[in-house]
Amino acid sequence: MRLQIIPKLILIAASVSALLVCSSVPEEIEEGLTPMEYFQRAQEASDSGRYKLSMAYYEKFQEQYPDERDRNLWAEYEIALLYHKMGKNRVALDRFDVLLAKYEQGDPSLPAGPKILAEKVKARILEQLLPEEESIPPAGSSP
Repeated sequence: MRLQIIPKLILIAASVSALLVCSSVPEEIEEGLTPMEYFQRAQEASDSGRYKLSMAYYEKFQEQYPDERDRNLWAEYEIALLYHKMGKNRVALDRFDVLLAKYEQGDPSLPAGPKILAEKVKARILEQLLPEEESIPPAGSSP
């Protein structure tokens, strides 16, 4: 009787394994979407916690529409924010710095939104990191 259960268990294990493998395969980002469609799909992915997929949509948008200056600034902001949401604060800070550097040239026609939001999120990240870094003793000192 036990011998009959083993093939069933193997079949169940194989099915579960196949499902797990399929769910980890990243979705292919289609080309030729409109800018609005890229942003909408990126936002939907982000809202469902699929940050890497969301980032892929923004990056694909930037690749497909390099001349969309204002939307590319928004995409850069969103990518930096996604790094923050994934807990990669150092990368997020670097990305925010690159974005904010574009505003230092003083072009008044740049959209204000990405700059304002980047500054706010960057300040919040720095506030979070400061207490962590203050609690770490310098190298070579005794606790």
